Amino acid sequence: MSKFDYKTKLYIGFLIFIFNIVLQTTTELNSIIFSFLTALAIFFLVLGFREKRYEKELRKDERTDKVAAYAGYLAFYVTFLSVAILWQLNYFLNINFNIDVLLGSLFFGQLFVYFIARFYYNKKI
Repeated sequence: MSKFDYKTKLYIGFLIFIFNIVLQTTTELNSIIFSFLTALAIFFLVLGFREKRYEKELRKDERTDKVAAYAGYLAFYVTFLSVAILWQLNYFLNINFNIDVLLGSLFFGQLFVYFIARFYYNKKI
């Protein structure tokens, strides 16, 4: 497997995004294909940005591993607590939720909590 530099990864990510937009406007495919292409584009963009950011720095040390672990634990617990509260609301108050919106909200909420916690623990630890 050849090693790409960060510019190549960024270009691949942007090209996949553009291909995804063109494909959505021209064809009627299953939405899972568009979701997969979007995830693939984000994957390449994140790889490119991370490689650019850590170009002259140390990539990992014990502190960054510790901060990421604490942030991940907090994001998991907050998401787990949210699911438990929503399940209780649905069970006792018979509130129906749209599954697509609920899962999307929980996923992005988990990412938001992770990034906020990581920023907080970077300052604290």
